[in-house]
Amino acid sequence: MSSKPMPPTDPLALIRRSIGLCQMMRNWPAPVLDTLAAAARLGRYARHEQILAEDPLRREVLVVASGGVAVDSVDASGARFLLSIHGPGEITALMRLLEDVGFVYDFHAREPTVLVHIPADALLGALDAHPPLWRDVCVLMLSRAHEQIVMRQQGTLGALDCQLANAVVQLARVHGRIAQGSATLHVRVSQSDLAAMLSVSRQTVNKELRRLEQRGLLHAEYGRLEILDLPGLEWLAQGRP
Repeated sequence: MSSKPMPPTDPLALIRRSIGLCQMMRNWPAPVLDTLAAAARLGRYARHEQILAEDPLRREVLVVASGGVAVDSVDASGARFLLSIHGPGEITALMRLLEDVGFVYDFHAREPTVLVHIPADALLGALDAHPPLWRDVCVLMLSRAHEQIVMRQQGTLGALDCQLANAVVQLARVHGRIAQGSATLHVRVSQSDLAAMLSVSRQTVNKELRRLEQRGLLHAEYGRLEILDLPGLEWLAQGRP
């Protein structure tokens, strides 16, 4: 039986492997990825550690090699707002390709996390040298904009159970994993994260999760959700009974 290949320990090899697996860049030409890898750096973060804390305005995009990143902020009342969650193979902070733009959100490691930091100028140089690659950036950003519009629409028009179902569906589509020996999807997300996504209290989320459990749609555990009926959650997320 062949063993599963271990991740490389050499920093440059790990950087190259990580950006090669990134959903946005996986089909990019190898010479482009080699150039980006040479310009990039690795960052290792403990759970809950703020990313780019030493220079919050630093223009770098982030590729998740392992672990997870939360994009979040705090509103005027001091309540935490969670904008998005990103796991291995995802890229975030693409807005930092823009110049002279203020940033009002932070990045935190959701668990022990390894990130590839790609300088914005290096990525812009690669994109300008190979204009067709801009298509992958545009498609990814359009997809994320659509998700944000759906979340905002649910937040304005949908009942709370529909909003929660939609949040769980979006997380399951991106971060869901089939657990060994199981046919169900598992999503690593805390009730605090769900509360921050929906701008409600943790107690309110707990109450709604219990209701979804009673309907047989999911099972909630500490820091994790087991999706029992994804089509049912999708149906509810659309505002249908």
